[in-house]
Amino acid sequence: MYNLPAGRDAGAPALDHGRSQLPAFAGPQYYDGPLPQEESLLRHYWRMAYRHRWLIGGITFACLALAILASMLMQRQYTATARIQIAREAAKVVDVEGVEAEESAGPSLEFYQTQYALLKSRSLSEAVVRDLRLSDNFTFLSGYNDSAIDDLKGMPRQERFKLATEMVNRNTKVSPLPGSSVVDVGYVAPNANIAATIANSISENFIETNLARRYEATTYARNFLQNRIEATRKKLEDSERRAAEYAQAQGIIKVATNSGVPGEGRVSSEQTLASADLTQLSTQLALARAARVQAEADYRANSGGAAAASSLANPAVNALRGQRGELSAELSKLESDFGPEYPRVAALRSQIAELDRQIAREQGRVTTSVSQELADKYRQALAAEQGLQARVNGLKGAVLDQQQRSIQFNIIQRDVDTNRALYDALLQRFKEVGVAAGVGTNNVSIVDAALPPESPSQPNVPLNLAVGLMFGLLLGGGAALAKEQMADAVILPSEFQQKLGIRLLGSTPKLTPDEVTQQLTEGRSDLSEAYFSILTAIQFASPEGAPKSMLFTSTQANEGKSTTALAIARNLASVGAKVLLIDADMRNPSLHRHLNRGMTTGFSEVLTGQTLLTQGCQSVGQTGLSVMFAGRMPLNPAELLAGRALEDFLLQAGTHFDHIVIDGPPVLGLADSVLLGRVAQATIFVVEAARTRASQARMAIDRLNAVRAGVLGAVLTKLDAKQSGYGDNYAYQYGYARSEPRKLTDFMKRR
Repeated sequence: MYNLPAGRDAGAPALDHGRSQLPAFAGPQYYDGPLPQEESLLRHYWRMAYRHRWLIGGITFACLALAILASMLMQRQYTATARIQIAREAAKVVDVEGVEAEESAGPSLEFYQTQYALLKSRSLSEAVVRDLRLSDNFTFLSGYNDSAIDDLKGMPRQERFKLATEMVNRNTKVSPLPGSSVVDVGYVAPNANIAATIANSISENFIETNLARRYEATTYARNFLQNRIEATRKKLEDSERRAAEYAQAQGIIKVATNSGVPGEGRVSSEQTLASADLTQLSTQLALARAARVQAEADYRANSGGAAAASSLANPAVNALRGQRGELSAELSKLESDFGPEYPRVAALRSQIAELDRQIAREQGRVTTSVSQELADKYRQALAAEQGLQARVNGLKGAVLDQQQRSIQFNIIQRDVDTNRALYDALLQRFKEVGVAAGVGTNNVSIVDAALPPESPSQPNVPLNLAVGLMFGLLLGGGAALAKEQMADAVILPSEFQQKLGIRLLGSTPKLTPDEVTQQLTEGRSDLSEAYFSILTAIQFASPEGAPKSMLFTSTQANEGKSTTALAIARNLASVGAKVLLIDADMRNPSLHRHLNRGMTTGFSEVLTGQTLLTQGCQSVGQTGLSVMFAGRMPLNPAELLAGRALEDFLLQAGTHFDHIVIDGPPVLGLADSVLLGRVAQATIFVVEAARTRASQARMAIDRLNAVRAGVLGAVLTKLDAKQSGYGDNYAYQYGYARSEPRKLTDFMKRR
C-alpha cells in the first residue's frame, strides 16, 4: 500500500497551498495586469509571408517566367519621335485681327489640351493615311504578318482605309514636355523606317490641317460677312427710299449745316429749310434788337451834352473860338498897357462881342442837327426790329407744323442711320478678314524631324520583369492571405487572444517522440525550460498562485496534454510541492505508457469505491510526486464523473496534496472533460500548433465556459517557430548555459 504524504492535520510542516514554493523572481509576486498586447500588423503579415514563402516564391517565379516568355514572344516595336512646337499665337505680319479668338496671356491648359486632342483626332489620322497611301500598303495593314496579306487584299478599299486610320490613331503617342510648348509626337510600328515616316507625316499634316482650319474659319467668316453686307445694303436702300418718299410727300426739305469750333473740326447735321430760315431770322432779330436798344439809349440820353460834344468837333466853331482867344489875349495886353479907355481896347471889345454872338449861333445850329440825327437812328432801328419780329412770328407756326410732320420722318431717318452704320462696320470687317486670310501664318513648327530608331522600344524587358515581379508578389501575397484565412488550423502565439479569446501561458518546441522523452529528464533542455516557463505563467496567472486542482485538456487527442500534465506535475514536485497526477482519461489512458508502467488499479476504482485513495496512488521515484492511473475502463465514464464521488475524491486528495494535476480526455465528442472542468479549480487548454483548427478550439472552449469551468489559459505545443515565421529568436536556445562554462574552463586551462 502506498503511504500518502502527511497532511496538515498529521503534523506535517506547514505549506502554503495557495502558492507553490517556486523560485523567487524580481517584480510582483502575481500577475494581475492587462493581457499582453497583440503584435504589430507589420510583423503579423511578415510572419504570414514567411510561413507561405514557398507559395509566394512559386507564384512570383511563375509570373517572372511568364514575363520572360512574353518578352521573347512579343513582336519588336520601334518608336520614332518628331518634336514640334505649338506656340500660343502666330507671328503677326499685319496688325489686323483675324477671326480666331485671341488667347489671353499666361499659361492656358485648355489651349494645349485642345492641341493634344487634335493630334489624336481621326481627321488627322485620315490625312496621314491619304498622304502615305497606307490603305494600299498591305504589309503595314497586316502588321508585317505575311499570312494576313491575302485576307486584306479581298477587303474593300473603304474598309482598308478605316483599318489604316484606326491603326495610325491607336499607335500615335503624344508626349508634351512639361513646362514648355514643345510636344513629342511618336509613332509605334514594327518597322523603324515606317515609324519615322508616319511620325513626320503626322507633324506635317498637323501643320497643314491647322492652316486649313484657319483658312476655313476665315472663308466661313467672309461668306457670312458677305451675306450680311448684302442684306444690310438692301435694308439701307429701302430705308433711304422710304425717307425720301416721306420727305417729298410732306414737303420736308433738309439742309446740311456745319457747326463746331474752327480749327477743331466741324459737326455736320441736317435741318429743314424753315428751321434754317427761322434760325437766321432769329439771329438777325437779336442783332436788330440790340441796335434799337443802343439807339434808344443814345436818343434818351442828355442831348445837350451830346450836342456840346459834337460842337467841339465842329471846325467852324473851333475857328471862331480860336479868333476870340487871340483877340482876348490882345485885349488883356492893351488894357494893361493903355487902360480901358484906349480906342484899340474898345474896338477889341466890340470884335470879341461879335465873335461870341457868332459862336452861340453856330452851337445852336450844331445842337439842333445832332438831336435830329439821333431821333432818325432810333426810328430806323425800331422799324427794323419790328419788321424782323413780324417775320419770325410768321415762321414759328410753319416750323411747329413741320416739326409735327417730321416725327415719322425722324423715325425713318434713325433706321437709315442705323443701317448705314451697320453696313459700314460690316464692310470694314470684311476687308480686315480678307487681309488676315491672305497672310497665311501658322503657330505650329517642326523642331526636330523623326529619324528611324536604331533599337526597338518594345518589348521592354526590365519593365516586363518588374511588372511580372510586382504582379507575382501581389498574386502570391493574395494567395497567401487567402490560404491564411481559409487555413483555420494556423493559430500563432500572437493570435490566441484574437482567435480563441484566452491568454497564452506558453509554448513548447516541436520535437520527435524520442527527443521529448530525453529532454523531459534533462533539467536544462529546451522542453524542460519551456514547461518551467509555463509553470511560472500559471503561478502568476492569478493572485492566488498555482491552482489547487488543475485540469489539462485539449480539443482532440494527441495534442500533448498528457505530456504537459506530466511535465507540470514534475516541475511542481521539483520545487517542494506535494503533487498528485491523475490520468482521468479512462477511455484512452496514456500516463502509464509515458512512465513505462503497467495498468493497475486507479482512478475508476477509487471513484466507484472499490479501492481506497491510498491504494490508487503510486510513487514514480520523484520526491513529492504521486500518480494515479486511469484504472479499468468503466461502462460509462461520464456517468461515473457526474456523481458526487468526484467532488468527494478531490476534497479527500486535497487534504494530502498541495496540487492535483488532472490529465483529462479531449473536449469534443465527450462529456468527461466538461464534467472534470466543472469541479476543478482551473482548466488549462492545450492546443497543438498547425493541427488544431481555431473553430474546433473555440467550440471546445465554449463547452467549457458553458459549465463555468475556470479556463486559466492555453498552452501551445509542438510549435515550429521558424516555420511559423518567428525565426530562431523565438525558439528555445539554452545551449549557451552549457557552452559558456566549457569555454571558461578552456580559458582557465590556457592560463
